[in-house]
Amino acid sequence: MKRLKIAIFSGVIPSTTFIEQLIEGVAETHEVLLFGVVNTRKHYASNHVKIYSTPKSHIVNLVFTVYRLFLLLLRRPRAAYLLFKEVLSYTRLYDRWIWFSKFLPIVLYRPDVLHLQWARDIEFYAFLQDVFHIPIVVSFRGAHINYTPILQPEVAAIYKRTFPKLRAFHAVSEAIAVEAQQYGASSECIRVIHSPLNFKALHFKRAPIHFGATLRLLSVGRFHWKKGYRYALSALSLLKQQGVNVEYTIVSSNAINEELLFQIHQEGLEDSVTIKSGLSQDDLFRFMSRFDVMLLPSLEEGIANVVLEAMALGVPVISTDCGGMREVVKPGETGWLVPVRDAEALANAVVDVMQTDAQVLERIVQQAHDFVKAEFAAEDSIGQFLELYEGVCGFKVES
Repeated sequence: MKRLKIAIFSGVIPSTTFIEQLIEGVAETHEVLLFGVVNTRKHYASNHVKIYSTPKSHIVNLVFTVYRLFLLLLRRPRAAYLLFKEVLSYTRLYDRWIWFSKFLPIVLYRPDVLHLQWARDIEFYAFLQDVFHIPIVVSFRGAHINYTPILQPEVAAIYKRTFPKLRAFHAVSEAIAVEAQQYGASSECIRVIHSPLNFKALHFKRAPIHFGATLRLLSVGRFHWKKGYRYALSALSLLKQQGVNVEYTIVSSNAINEELLFQIHQEGLEDSVTIKSGLSQDDLFRFMSRFDVMLLPSLEEGIANVVLEAMALGVPVISTDCGGMREVVKPGETGWLVPVRDAEALANAVVDVMQTDAQVLERIVQQAHDFVKAEFAAEDSIGQFLELYEGVCGFKVES
């Protein structure tokens, strides 16, 4: 059976949970080539995963680069010339060296498809398709499409220049697919493929829903303006003023900022808010299952994995109507959806969850679980990616 060489590129090895699942899934059918810096050593079960790293040490990197350049000169000297010519576009000598060492292994081991996980990277890697005819697939996940080109007009210009040339795109939601089209991505070239859900979440045994005297709210995500925590805190303040007993926990991988700390103090929420540092995936599932409601107050998302995980675990979800969240959180069916930047709507949704009949709540939670199980199965997602890669290459792998 002929195997394609698929480069799944995020720049670091290992990458996010979703990308690691993609790597392992694709490696069952094709070879997977990984380029970038190895942050932590990882053993892949499949021998079809090949790692071609860029060493962090400049001395070691020099040795690797000299060896790789020697191989490229032996095999395809014209490719070496074209690569030299490309890096001359960088002004600083140091930049030429760094980018040459990053591009060289990709040119040397030439994948059949280069899948860029972050749209922003297209600025640097687009020439690989133009000069070396390596088909490029770009993923649209969230920030790089939703607000980066707005905050940085030069990025929007890069997208508009490069997107029309690309053969295929992957979007995590229909909403993001629509956003990408304003920068020149053809609707016919965009494939919406949901990020596969962690298998363990779907099979985690949940306890029946039972609200105590104090409702326990949970949010998970780094402290960043787009996560909308200021509105969640304002909603918490409104609930306290109404005499609703609530506790709010935020699990984050980074430190809380001064603005939110001041807000907590100013609104007298010190005894109602708990900040917890990031947890491993298994520990997070166990921790999450102890809460009454998952709250997503974000201003921008693709489709938040943490919401999918909460739905799989049987935790009722309240989400803002941002990005692609309305594609999974359907009012009255799988959760509660409220406008962005609306603390009062968040507070009202919390009260609504509390006052929902137990049987109705169980039905919503079960429907949410069934929905993510049907729509976010890893096997389905991997199969769709295989079809995308094979279509870009213009043939179907023989079985």
